[in-house]
Amino acid sequence: MSGSKRRFSVCEIEVATGSASQFARWFDDRNILNDERAMIDACPDHYIIARDDLGRQLVVETTGGSPLPGEFTVDYADLSSLHMPADPSYPHQVAGVARLGDGLAIGGVRHQFRQEGDGFRALLTVEFPARVPRKMIAQHRWHLAAEFSNWIEAATANGS
Repeated sequence: MSGSKRRFSVCEIEVATGSASQFARWFDDRNILNDERAMIDACPDHYIIARDDLGRQLVVETTGGSPLPGEFTVDYADLSSLHMPADPSYPHQVAGVARLGDGLAIGGVRHQFRQEGDGFRALLTVEFPARVPRKMIAQHRWHLAAEFSNWIEAATANGS
């Protein structure tokens, strides 16, 4: 019903210490290694975050305060329908198109990272279909803040 129109849920996180490139690599590695525990532990809204047979990230989670979980895949090798352009001041990114099981593109993610002093900044963006209620888009920022804060702590604890 939204066609290709999108709304963005955006959250920025400042990290006092650490490496933007190492965190982006740690996140990529969690998907490549199918480290479900690290992905699920980051947020109680996560039910499944695992690598599927095609190498995409299968996600089952509640989004933006929704009472019901949604299921979709994120293909980090596909940027074809993302609307949020990459910001050249953020040299590291984790980005991909989100699709339903039938292949319909419903949005995507473009999470970008850059070094700042002894730490880094994360610019986290999720693209939703335009017809998703604005309240859910706004509430999803809390989801992004929680999961990425926990993933950053996990990466730091593992020396990444």
